[in-house]
Amino acid sequence: MADINTSGVTTTGFNEKTMDHLLLDAGAVYKNFGLEDQIIVGATSGGNEFDAKAKIRQIDVDGVKAANAKGMEIIDNITTTLKCSFIEVSRDILQAALIANVDTSSDSNYDILTGKTVIVDSDYIKNLAWVGTLSGSNKPVIIVIENALCLDGLQLKTQDSKDNVLDVTFTAHADPKTPKDLPYKIYYPKLTDMVAFNLVSAAVSASKIILTMSDDVAATVPKDGFTATVAGSADVITAAARGTSNTKTIELTLTTAPTTGQAVTVAYSKPTDATKQVQSASGVVLDNIATTSVQNS
Repeated sequence: MADINTSGVTTTGFNEKTMDHLLLDAGAVYKNFGLEDQIIVGATSGGNEFDAKAKIRQIDVDGVKAANAKGMEIIDNITTTLKCSFIEVSRDILQAALIANVDTSSDSNYDILTGKTVIVDSDYIKNLAWVGTLSGSNKPVIIVIENALCLDGLQLKTQDSKDNVLDVTFTAHADPKTPKDLPYKIYYPKLTDMVAFNLVSAAVSASKIILTMSDDVAATVPKDGFTATVAGSADVITAAARGTSNTKTIELTLTTAPTTGQAVTVAYSKPTDATKQVQSASGVVLDNIATTSVQNS
């Protein structure tokens, strides 16, 4: 056997891509994700747990002493579950956990949940989705389990001075129409090398400030976050748009058209609302821009 070459070998997996592949926070759980009746299920405490576990059978062959032999495993079945720790206990969550009937008409003050002994098609939730944050993407990671049903029942323990959490485990089920398809999907964002998106230059053109950016600008440009001054006084920006002839530009329309030589500045403070943030065409969010002098000659 040749000597082991340890050139370039490291003792840690930490690398320049690590910060792009971190799952942040507990995420949210949706019912019927992507469908017309999509709804968030409820608030959780302590996170959520996805589990896809295969039951694998090892074929025994005489004379093979290793417990496992390559190519001799067979997958008998796969169980897929999503465990949710709900701190919000709604009627719908209780109904799903118990596979219960709900009487909404007998009592004007209460909805009445009762047990049932027959499972019908409507008891299966079309899908449940866990939606979480990936550090290196503006798009979430999404895990979807299909035809979800709670098979573990309900255990509720309440205590003083503690957060009372309801653990509910949903199991995915194969669709009879496509019995060979496993009932889960994981949507993982495609991570591309992000091209920097920042301000290159700024110049006055009639009643507009033209910002030249380092990359193509998204088709829609919110004006939120932009501020400008003309001759030392704050001026209201009435509109923002991507340039028509140059897609690497942003046109900011001012209330006051600057005269030649007047001092003009522009700045940008990134809004906390993601829908109001300026982005490049590839989805890179524009960061804050300090007060910058605008060419006006």
